Amino acid sequence: MILSGLQIINRQLVRNLQLVGQQQQPCGIDLTLRQVSKWTSAATIDFDNTNRQSAKVSQLPFDDHTQKINLQQGAYLVDFNETVQIPLNCMASVFPRSSLWRSGIGIHAGVVDAGYEGAMGALMEVKNPNGVVLYQNAKLAQIVFEEVGETVDGYKGVYQSSTSSVGRDGGCQA
Repeated sequence: MILSGLQIINRQLVRNLQLVGQQQQPCGIDLTLRQVSKWTSAATIDFDNTNRQSAKVSQLPFDDHTQKINLQQGAYLVDFNETVQIPLNCMASVFPRSSLWRSGIGIHAGVVDAGYEGAMGALMEVKNPNGVVLYQNAKLAQIVFEEVGETVDGYKGVYQSSTSSVGRDGGCQA
């Protein structure tokens, strides 16, 4: 069963909302832009995380006066303002808002496992050859929660309780 936006709000599954009345949707909650980063190093991915190393990132600044950023075609890491606390009987998925894909921009994120708590982020691909202008706190994606058929042990991975989408072993370079 998909949880309604009201159920998500009432159960406090999404936190740090900018304005509840504008982010609550019938079937989810809108996620808003906190920061944009680009990758500055390679990552290492393996089977059991023995050799795992997140790619380093560099945060891209918003214009101080207009609070907007101009992005050219390419791939970016976006962090959302909102954090989540996923119950042990739920999972979540992140989808792009239609205004993005209609403008040539994609949002890609993985499954948000039961038991995960922490920051939310996604890969944003700007395919539009003319780029995009984004304002800080722009609504980019929607998170949708679905109940799982049983209570599970829950997420215990390296991103648990992280404060940004690069996780605890990633890093932001100036």
